[in-house]
Amino acid sequence: MTNEEILEKVKSGLSVSGTHNDVALMIKTIAVKEYMLNAGVTQAQIETDLGIATLTIGVGDLWNLNAGEVEFSNAFLYILLPQLMAVSLP
Repeated sequence: MTNEEILEKVKSGLSVSGTHNDVALMIKTIAVKEYMLNAGVTQAQIETDLGIATLTIGVGDLWNLNAGEVEFSNAFLYILLPQLMAVSLP
């Protein structure tokens, strides 16, 4: 799945339409995807329904930041991401 295809799914999950925010959302989508890959989640798991949902929550977390704050939600960090990491183990 390309980054553009993933972005379209993330936008759908965030109820974002149009292309006005595509650049900002693409940067955040790639950042969260790379974070997940570096945590041990496989590309195949990112492309599952749970993977896209987790990625969307992570992008939403970054999208809704306050100035000077960078943090992921507990749902992303402690519930969903660990599940994807576990099923990605060899």
